[in-house]
Amino acid sequence: MLAFCYFIMSEGAKLEDIYKLIKDLSWNNPEHVQRDAVKELSNLKDEDVILLAKQSNDLCSKPCWDNAAIVLKNIGYPANAMALPYLMEWFQDITWPGVRPIITTLKDIETKILIPHIKNASISAINENDDCWANGLVYLIKELNLDQADFNNDKLFWKLEKIADR
Repeated sequence: MLAFCYFIMSEGAKLEDIYKLIKDLSWNNPEHVQRDAVKELSNLKDEDVILLAKQSNDLCSKPCWDNAAIVLKNIGYPANAMALPYLMEWFQDITWPGVRPIITTLKDIETKILIPHIKNASISAINENDDCWANGLVYLIKELNLDQADFNNDKLFWKLEKIADR
């Protein structure tokens, strides 16, 4: 099966094969199944990486998130660039599986590339008045050693901290 999956991934994966491998990431599967899925999915390219980053209940559900985060780290930037906006959603709750590996992944990316994604997520958290997400984004900002100056001293950072402190 592994050789077949490698052929699929290297020759342009079919969506149903990618879906199966993503489901294989679940912590409910035997470790060797998870490990094989991580290895195969680490070859994903282009918009297919979004399937790992976009949290949904029907494909990449919570039991898959830790391994999905590892795959996204393995893929690396710039190959995982299309996933960046979705990775910001993981900070809606910093206790969710996969958050630590996502932080490690983001630390490998230049600040100027991350800032627009963090700003967009911050605007969403502020507009939704979501203090948990705001707290997660503030946590991310601190983990990345960013500060208000990185946000061109606009009021966005201040508003985010205000919501997070509630």
